[in-house]
Amino acid sequence: MWLTGPAGPGETAIMGSVADTCEAERFLAGSFFFSSFAGSEKRRSKRYLVPTLVYYLVTQLPPEHPLRLSILTAVQQDPSVFRRRLDYQFTRLLLTPFNDTKHQFDSSILPKVFFIDGLDEVEAVNSRQRDLDPHEVRLANEEDQEEILSALLNATSDPTFPFRIVVASRLERVIQTFFSSDAAHVTREIFLDDKYDPDADIALYLRANFAKIRRRYRLPPSWPSAEDIRKLVYNASGQFIYAATVVRFLQSGKHPNSQAVLTAILDRRSQGSEIGALEPLDALYARILQSSPDPALAVQWISVIHSESLSESAHFMNLLLQDYDGQANYLLENLTSLIWVPPVEDLKSSYRFHHKSLIDFLGNKGRCGEDFGNSYEAGYSLYLERCADICLNKSPATRPPEPQHIPFLLLFTQRVPRLCAHGPAEKLCRCDVVWWAHFRLRLGQHEREEAIMDWFCEIHARCPIESPGNCLPHCKHWRSNTLRTCKGLGRPMILSPGGFVSKYHRPNTQREWLESSDARTPSTFTRYTADEDYQAILEQVADMFTRLPVRLGAQIQTGGRFGCQCAVEWIYRCHREDKARAGHRCTGCTSAVVTTKGMLDLAHIASWLDFNAVEKRYFILVRKKANGVVEPLATSFEATSPIFPR
Repeated sequence: MWLTGPAGPGETAIMGSVADTCEAERFLAGSFFFSSFAGSEKRRSKRYLVPTLVYYLVTQLPPEHPLRLSILTAVQQDPSVFRRRLDYQFTRLLLTPFNDTKHQFDSSILPKVFFIDGLDEVEAVNSRQRDLDPHEVRLANEEDQEEILSALLNATSDPTFPFRIVVASRLERVIQTFFSSDAAHVTREIFLDDKYDPDADIALYLRANFAKIRRRYRLPPSWPSAEDIRKLVYNASGQFIYAATVVRFLQSGKHPNSQAVLTAILDRRSQGSEIGALEPLDALYARILQSSPDPALAVQWISVIHSESLSESAHFMNLLLQDYDGQANYLLENLTSLIWVPPVEDLKSSYRFHHKSLIDFLGNKGRCGEDFGNSYEAGYSLYLERCADICLNKSPATRPPEPQHIPFLLLFTQRVPRLCAHGPAEKLCRCDVVWWAHFRLRLGQHEREEAIMDWFCEIHARCPIESPGNCLPHCKHWRSNTLRTCKGLGRPMILSPGGFVSKYHRPNTQREWLESSDARTPSTFTRYTADEDYQAILEQVADMFTRLPVRLGAQIQTGGRFGCQCAVEWIYRCHREDKARAGHRCTGCTSAVVTTKGMLDLAHIASWLDFNAVEKRYFILVRKKANGVVEPLATSFEATSPIFPR
């Protein structure tokens, strides 16, 4: 039997409890609990497994028992047996003695069960020496774990072997592969997940132990509160190790104020880092993360997965982040006790974290350390670099089969606006914007225009607010080519809709999108040239801004960034609505409104101004009423053509 689950579900406690019950019922043949945190190598090395199990079995048999005598004789005849391979030790010390003596006693009264816990914590000899390659150490540890499993399988495959073996471990790759392939036909697996309702057990465990702490320190009956217990159960994420760590720390008596300690543990900002309350849990997380062949990159992946993968499949995230085929499995295969990794053939399921507290750990440098903390923070930079590379190459580094490629790119275009706002400017300047705009407009099935306008606005986010009209090169590159593409498809550039960015169309203009050549073919419009009309508009806006009164210009520049994201607010729709309602031409139908960079809320600007003192020849200011109608407040500069939003 294989008992497994995420890191810290309480399998060791279960194994210990069941072993105690079996011992009381005289079923226990022997047990071994591996522990990588033990000070002694004897708790970590494979060399002590068989001797310990055999010794425990022998001590339970009467002095003259045939099996006991046969085992002791085997040791006397071959003192070097404990330095041999494990399968030989099992054969020489258990199988052969039992087969030689089984007719001399009633085998039904023998103890029947061996318990082996913590198999994933087995470490190779001398694996903790300095200057060893972590990758080589990991392989050596896995080799020893595989040797133990192979020896157990060899023994249990013998029909005369009278014992049952229960193995407990975390869900590590080597162990999982063994039980799902070589030993699948003789193994029963129990996975400790939510179906066993661990939350109820953890709550019961906490209440029972807190009652002991209350009696010991004479605390009030109301301690801890029901809300504190609820938060602890939630933070545990079904894992007993979290609850046990908290209880153990409170029982230690190192801090006299138990409520203050509990408050510090529950504080998301500190998570008890100042008092070291979760050090055992942190050590476990650190050890598992270090088992990855590239821990720093694995933590960066975890950061991106946590922030991006709530609704995306693991398949999509792998294509987004991988440098080469199989990199996801290479990085995460040893971390499956922390994060659930869907099978390769599963294209729909998402990554899932087993522990809420893992993210708390990585987000707190006081707990995880500078190296892990910096790697976790660097996850966003990795995400942007990968997105920029895909945008440059029009494909992920590991191109999927064609039926999966187009759906991936469509989903990827939803990330282009954020890439525009925060991505590396040098790579953004080299992207084939026309190709991406064609691709999105040709193949997108939902909110096509909004997607284009999202990146049209976001690319402008880093342009200097103090210099309207003087955009950065990557902004001009994206905006001019986006305009070029939309115009080429018969679409005028777009207006902004209720508060953000909307579609603009002239009267009598049909709204159907005009199809062009296959959008997946390389575009010829890749050289850097600004759209002439658009560039003229930017210059016009800059000129308008320079003619504002100094006081007003300063007010606008320092006003803050909130609300609308267009540097020039359209009033065309205002004119249409006013004309339809009032039956006459709106005073601002051909005028422009300048708000410099555009992240200014026009209503706020209106509240700053004394309209009686403002010379109205400078600009037109508008505001939106509660019913959504745009109302002109002041008029200034007459434009001869509609002005595109910046």
